[in-house]
Amino acid sequence: MSIVGAVVQGFGQQLQQHLRQSLTPFAAPAQQTGRARVIAVAAQKGGVGKTTTAVNLAVALSQEHGLSTLLIDLDNQGHVASSLRAHIKGTAVQTVSAALLTPGTDLDLRAAVVATNLDRLWLTGADKQLGAAEAQLATRLGREMLLTRGLRACRQQFDAIVLDCPPNLGLLTLNALLAADHVLVPCDLSVLALEGVDDLMNTIGQLEMTFGRAPQILGLLHTRVDKRNHKQNAAIRRAVAQRYAGLAMETEIAVNTSLPNAQLSGKSVFAAAPDSTGARDYAALAAEVHSKVFV
Repeated sequence: MSIVGAVVQGFGQQLQQHLRQSLTPFAAPAQQTGRARVIAVAAQKGGVGKTTTAVNLAVALSQEHGLSTLLIDLDNQGHVASSLRAHIKGTAVQTVSAALLTPGTDLDLRAAVVATNLDRLWLTGADKQLGAAEAQLATRLGREMLLTRGLRACRQQFDAIVLDCPPNLGLLTLNALLAADHVLVPCDLSVLALEGVDDLMNTIGQLEMTFGRAPQILGLLHTRVDKRNHKQNAAIRRAVAQRYAGLAMETEIAVNTSLPNAQLSGKSVFAAAPDSTGARDYAALAAEVHSKVFV
C-alpha cells in the first residue's frame, strides 16, 4: 500500500471509531471563570491557513495559557474536527446548524459541543449541513444575531471562544463577526489575499454603521510566509503598512511541513511536532493574542 493510501485508510478508521462512540453530552469546565472573550478567525480568501490558525490558537490558549477554550467550526467543510480528530472524545448530541435553527428563544450551542483529550479544550464537530442551514437562516427574523444569542450560555462557561469562519462573507461569517469581540485576519503575502482583507475590512465597517457594533480588529496575521521571497514579502508588508498602519501582528507563521503533517495525523501541531517551527510560531501567536486580549 502507498503512503497516501495508508494515510487515507487510517483517516477513515479513525472517523469510524468516533462514529461508533456513544453520544457524549456537554460537560462544562470545572471552573467557570466568567464571560468569555470571543475571537473570530476570518478571511475572505481560502488557502491562507484560517482553520490551521483557529485550531492551533485555540489549543495553545488552552494548553499554554490555562484558558478554558471552546473552538467552534462554522465552515461546512468540517476541517476543525478533521484537524483534531485524534483528540476528540465522543460525539455531540446536536450539530451547530441544528442548534442555530432551533425555533423560539432557546438557542444554545452547548448541545453541539464535544470534549477532547486535551485539558481545557472543547470544540464543535463537523457539520456538513451548515451550507443548507445558512439558506434557511436567511428567512429568520434577527438572522444576523442568531450566533450571538446561541453563545450567551457558552460565554459564561469558558474563558475563550474561537470561531473558525467560512472562507466567504456570507450570513454565517456576518453572525460570527457580530458575535465576536475581536477578529483575527490571516493573510498570506500575496496580492489576492490583500484584496480579500480589503473586502473583510469594508464589511466590518458596514457592520458598525448598520448595527452599531463590530469586533475590534485584533490584527492581520501573515501566514504561509516563505522567507526566501524577500522582494515579494517586503512589497506586501509595505502595502499592509500603508493601508492598515499598526494592524499587522508581530508574529508571522512561516511555511512549515509540520503544519499539514499535523493535520494528516489529526493532531495539533503541538502534539504532532512540538519542536517544529510551526509549533513555535503558533505558540508565539497565542502569547501575543493572550497579551492583547486576556491580560
